[in-house]
Amino acid sequence: MSSTTRSELIDYIYNTLRTQIRQGEIEDGTKLSENTLATEFSCSRTPVREALKRLDQDGFVVTIAHSGTYVKSPTIKDGQHLTEVRAYLEALAIRLCCEQGSDPVELEALLDSMDVLIASPDFNSQAFSALHYQFHLSLVELADNDVLTQTYSRLNLSESVLLFSQTLNARGLEKTQKEHRKLVATIRDRDAKRGERFMLAHLWRKRNQFKRRDPEA
Repeated sequence: MSSTTRSELIDYIYNTLRTQIRQGEIEDGTKLSENTLATEFSCSRTPVREALKRLDQDGFVVTIAHSGTYVKSPTIKDGQHLTEVRAYLEALAIRLCCEQGSDPVELEALLDSMDVLIASPDFNSQAFSALHYQFHLSLVELADNDVLTQTYSRLNLSESVLLFSQTLNARGLEKTQKEHRKLVATIRDRDAKRGERFMLAHLWRKRNQFKRRDPEA
């Protein structure tokens, strides 16, 4: 097997497991067996081990000596810290989008899809969470700054963390959507100052919700 092919296999295993963890398909605390994964991916244990090392480095799993590798269970403190960093990364993304005159049509389409889910009598929280994550990621990608996108992607954000402190009812979701629409409007208006300020306020409220729920705070 060439080094390129091996590298691509490791990337594939890493990306597959990361997506499954992020979307909750593999639950927090689940033990990941190298042998089982090697069978699932039809490969040896070596590329699986390398993928797990990357997942550990990026905070998706934790490896315990003489025990194994487990999907990391995010804590309230993790949510607070992630949101603090997110706030400034996404505020920067808003500024860059405004300065570049980026077209937020993709963001608007995602919000339209989220509105459809909210209006549905059979609200699908998992589908909404996936779109919610995609909205924030797409906003960062729209800024067209590779370092920013790479940094944001390595935060180990999961849909569950994004919604951890949010009340999943129509009123709460509609409020969040209104704030999302205002953020997109600042990009349309190319109002970087207002966009930055509003993004920081939008996410700092979520940060404070985490902080209030932290028993050690």
